[in-house]
Amino acid sequence: MAVDIFKELKKAALSVYAVAIYLIAITIALYLPMLQNFFVGDDFTWFRWVSECKTCSPLENIFKFFTSSDGFFFRPGTKTYFYGMYSIFWMNQTIYHFVSLALHFVVSVLFFFLANKIFKNRLLALFCSAIFLVISAVAENVFWVSATGYLLTTVFALISMLLFISWEEKRKIILYILTLVSITVGLLFHEVGTIIPLLLVSYSFVFNKLNLKKIFTGYYLLLFVPDVLYLVLRFFANSHWFSGDYS
Repeated sequence: MAVDIFKELKKAALSVYAVAIYLIAITIALYLPMLQNFFVGDDFTWFRWVSECKTCSPLENIFKFFTSSDGFFFRPGTKTYFYGMYSIFWMNQTIYHFVSLALHFVVSVLFFFLANKIFKNRLLALFCSAIFLVISAVAENVFWVSATGYLLTTVFALISMLLFISWEEKRKIILYILTLVSITVGLLFHEVGTIIPLLLVSYSFVFNKLNLKKIFTGYYLLLFVPDVLYLVLRFFANSHWFSGDYS
């Protein structure tokens, strides 16, 4: 049986493992020098927030992140992240930047999967994810430690989209439940996560010809429940609302 060497090489070159290697190589080449950058600006505000109560137990601190915003951000997931990092690594900037770098790489890989779902073309999806990896619009989120919560929300937003797309294709309830879980977790790190359900419905509307009436019924309407619960929690946590960064 004749083997098409070119076809096999092309298949290997565009495999998921090969794509991951390309993206991690770009990540290292472009962003590795940032590991030595020290903290700036609002980074120190997060450290102050997570170190205020030195006599509280870890559970008490984390519980407070979910129940009291003291009139400022309601980002309990991000505060928990900084609390854990600060408790273990204190102010070792290299570790914080490494996590941001790793998250940006993960986002680019998830972006590849999403682009491949949309275009049905791995080469084009690779090109899109590589452009996303290096584009200047996301540089602040990678270089600024305070933006780690935004990266985490982006990770869970993309996971939600991929799970939701799989649910629409296979109609397995576990995929839908995991979608709701991903939306909920994403909301805990940054308020921009409130748009995740809109992204899911928009995808279905554009690519699956979703009927407008169907958006307000059943599974599609249920996607917005995490947003409602999030807003209720924010209200009772005395969070800052519509001005400054929350605008």
